[in-house]
Amino acid sequence: MPDHSPHDRLTGTLLDHRYRIQRRLATGGTASVYVGLDERLDRPVALKIIHPHFADDPKFVERAQREAKSAARLHHPNVVAVLDQGQTADGVVYLVLEYVDGPTLRHVIARESPMTARRTLDLLVPVLRGLAQAHRSGMVHRDIKPENVLLTTGGDVKVADFGLMRAVDEHTSTSTILGTVAYAAPELVGHEPVDQRCDVYALGIMAYEMLTGSRPYTGTALQVANAHVSRDVPAPSRISSGIPASLDEFVLRCTARNPDARPADAAALLDLALAIHRSLPAVNDPVSLNQATHVIPASDETQSLPQSGQAHFSGDAETTVLSAQPQDSRSTEPISSSGVRNAATRAIPASGILPTYDLDATQTVAITAAGSTAHRTPEQPRVTLNPQPSPLQLAIGSVVFVLLLALAGFLGWWLASGPGMAASTVPDVSGVPVANAERTLSAAGISNVGVHTMTNAQIPAGSVIGTDPDESARVHGIEQVVLLVSEGPAQLDVPMFEGMTLDEARNAISQAGFTVGGVQTQYSDQPDGTVLQQQPSQGSKAEEGTAVDLTVATDSPPDQVPNVVGQNVDSARESLEELGFTVEVNRPVGSTLDRVVHQREDGDTVILTVL
Repeated sequence: MPDHSPHDRLTGTLLDHRYRIQRRLATGGTASVYVGLDERLDRPVALKIIHPHFADDPKFVERAQREAKSAARLHHPNVVAVLDQGQTADGVVYLVLEYVDGPTLRHVIARESPMTARRTLDLLVPVLRGLAQAHRSGMVHRDIKPENVLLTTGGDVKVADFGLMRAVDEHTSTSTILGTVAYAAPELVGHEPVDQRCDVYALGIMAYEMLTGSRPYTGTALQVANAHVSRDVPAPSRISSGIPASLDEFVLRCTARNPDARPADAAALLDLALAIHRSLPAVNDPVSLNQATHVIPASDETQSLPQSGQAHFSGDAETTVLSAQPQDSRSTEPISSSGVRNAATRAIPASGILPTYDLDATQTVAITAAGSTAHRTPEQPRVTLNPQPSPLQLAIGSVVFVLLLALAGFLGWWLASGPGMAASTVPDVSGVPVANAERTLSAAGISNVGVHTMTNAQIPAGSVIGTDPDESARVHGIEQVVLLVSEGPAQLDVPMFEGMTLDEARNAISQAGFTVGGVQTQYSDQPDGTVLQQQPSQGSKAEEGTAVDLTVATDSPPDQVPNVVGQNVDSARESLEELGFTVEVNRPVGSTLDRVVHQREDGDTVILTVL
């Protein structure tokens, strides 16, 4: 996940004496998501911090806590786990989630689309498995979109953010779109009750985008919403070539405007996706030499595979099974299962359909371009089923084994009685320049020192805020002590507060990292309480915590007319009219100085005499 803003006012703080906020990942409409550290279990977590103006709403907090409990009961390897939730004494409402260390499907689509049919299904199937578990539990996600599908660096796929879900038996009609309009089912746009089929619709739109590289409808949010209600999603093959008819049918079933015409839930859609995946042609591309270096252990069963057999991979919901099937000399496709002889099966991870292999008398697997030995050439790579190590490999293995034993002995001495176990106490270096702090730590016997900078409005830039671990902690020589160094106050962009009500402006100023300064009123024809002016102005830069002064409209003119005698007549007229008075100017014949020499009031009218 990208780190959009590494530093803000929450970075470095500790929630409930357990969760350390490290950096911000993203900000949404109701919450910001941070990378954090669970200091009790020493593991990374994702922290969803609810925006302050939502956290002040008891009904919203109650709903968020109820939905967190529902999501925490959902256990599946393809769903981001909810680990904890809480509210601090100063009102910070947070949710603790499993941290996923890879990109979102949005990034994968941007990099790879339009995707092949096989790649699309390889990504959608785990999404469907996780969502099927939620649907079986009576949950509806309501916000399926590529941003809510996360990939780990190991390639696992997980559905995230069940924050908008609610149990089906609690659903009510809605007049607002809770999810993202680009993926919103017609019933979400209208006033109809929703169930699991709204998630099926969103999955169909997402599949369309993966296959074509674009969404079916573009325009303003209102135009897109109207299109979902009034138009049928076109077949993806009309936009991108090479898409099988079965995937066209998949997308069109998912995105039917009538919910009754869609698959009932993600479980039904999963069955359809797996059937389509099994029907796709075998992968025929030759595998490179680098890809053909892994070894497949031999067994009695694999030794008995027929020489002309083809390794055919057929998938079910959990495993992919390798079985030997005779090869029809007229086709590269495996014959039906009724013709299997000497079948041997071996469960392998369901990570996709592998290339076609065949066996020869040397008990090696030749990788061919079309699944037939007729296409094999002497230059094609082979994968040995039962390799015998060479004398050179045995010698290298012996040397490596001896070196590992020596290294283990050295580390044992280092950790047991060597310098690695020398203990030191972390001194207090708060408030001193970082160079002085490093010298102090060195004098205390601590040589492994790291530096982490963060914004701080109280500590001057370049000075130490504190240490991790804290002062007085006992550390060994091999442990690192991190100096937390201030960068000074964060320089933030000042948003526009003009045009808001005073309450809205106060919330927005606090959320932006500033404080509310002086508030003065000015008579205006704008609605009472509307912000007319702000200082600092919109678009400028200001330090975090800077006070923003506001001028607010009032519909009541002042009771007392200010004295403008001696002022220039034009400026006097302008200031009085801003206060809501009507101004008349009396100019005696021959007046040339344009100075007010007398004023009197007649109701709301001020009469100025000018010389």
